[in-house]
Amino acid sequence: MEDQRAETEPEWADAVPFFYQPDKRCIYRVPNKLRKVNEAAYTPQLISIGPFHHGKPELKDMENHKRIYCENFFTGTLRSKEELKSFIRDRQGKILSCYAGTINQGDNFDFSEVILVDALFIIQLFMMDSENPENDYHILRSRWLRKAVEQDLILLENQLPYFLLQDLYNFAMPVSCFYPRSEVQAQEQDNRQQRCFDLDKICYCLPCRGRSHLKDHSVLTVEAAESVHPFLKLTCEFFNRYSKGKSVRNGVTIKHFTDLVRHFLCPAEEMTWVDTPIKNIYDARKLKAAGVNFRLLKEVGFVIKGDESHDCNFNLACFTSMDLKLTLFCVKDETECVVRNVMALEQFQYPDSAYICEYFLFMDKLVDTVEDVNLLIESGILVNKIGCNETVANLINKLCVQIMDDVSCYGGVCGQLNKHYGISFWNRHVAILKGVYFKDLWTGSSTILGLFVLVFSIIGTMKSLEHNLI
Repeated sequence: MEDQRAETEPEWADAVPFFYQPDKRCIYRVPNKLRKVNEAAYTPQLISIGPFHHGKPELKDMENHKRIYCENFFTGTLRSKEELKSFIRDRQGKILSCYAGTINQGDNFDFSEVILVDALFIIQLFMMDSENPENDYHILRSRWLRKAVEQDLILLENQLPYFLLQDLYNFAMPVSCFYPRSEVQAQEQDNRQQRCFDLDKICYCLPCRGRSHLKDHSVLTVEAAESVHPFLKLTCEFFNRYSKGKSVRNGVTIKHFTDLVRHFLCPAEEMTWVDTPIKNIYDARKLKAAGVNFRLLKEVGFVIKGDESHDCNFNLACFTSMDLKLTLFCVKDETECVVRNVMALEQFQYPDSAYICEYFLFMDKLVDTVEDVNLLIESGILVNKIGCNETVANLINKLCVQIMDDVSCYGGVCGQLNKHYGISFWNRHVAILKGVYFKDLWTGSSTILGLFVLVFSIIGTMKSLEHNLI
């Protein structure tokens, strides 16, 4: 039986998870130079997670709710509070090594207690949200409150290492589906994921209370268990508004929730990077006048692609058109906060593959005025859910303030656009004529009427001259 267990147990059953082996810091304080651009975007407004913002008076209202969630968690686990706290103490050095920044420890500051309460709160919140988002729990009962907590959980300074949450979940989750407590305790010897046996097949139990679609004892077969860690699945469900159907493959490094959201927003495929920043390109209106067609790219994540085509049978450069394809960018109330924190993480953790920073640096080049925003909305690339289009233009123009752009994955697209603009003089002059004389129905009607008057005047003058000559 032991050999069978060794052959069939999933990788995540080990005490040390395979998703993340912390070898350097991954949770940072946002530098003042970046924070001053929009301080509220980097500061929790409702709830503190981790040591950086713990104890702030404006966040104390949620501390009681966090402890209530923790007490509810203890009712469903076989572990005592002291066992769980000891679990945190044993990993305290490993946890501290993930934080880059001073941790202000007051007289009553108990690091292991703070981390334990926050971690159990998150696990309990995710399980309750997965079981029934409309339940009576204070946070989940109010959609506004749930959304506000979700936004605070994405902030870069408001994180716990993901390996800790996953380890704690493995350590604390009970198996109470088939066996009495005494028998289950006898099976716990190596701090691995608790197991139960179903006849001649090994199965891994999730909490019986945990999943609405696994009501029959919440049993997960070996094959399903190996595909995804149960806590990772809970996490992705909680942040499903950002995943857009994108999954996290086994072996992908997840450092914390900010990193997870970045994973969802990044392109699915690797892109080529060059050691030069994004080149200056013309704004969306001028590119449209030069024959650039803005198309919606139906891919997951923020991606930009350039495709050149020829509409003229003679293949003349002056008649060349180009398609610029961009994935959908939906602007909501929380967009600035989420994007800024992901971009701040990229500046520290992914300076050579900052996909989100590069996307918005490119968008900043495209958008100068409200007219550019209007054009992108008409093209179906941009969706405005915050009201005024001028606000969207200001948001895009300010997102990249104090953001470094030493490398780029869109250098080739920029080169294509600039080359196309340089040779498309015919398209630009036709666009100028359209803008001046046919910008709307009344201007176009007046232009046509004026042309008729001019033609008839010329004909009348010619006939008059002909009559005088005769």
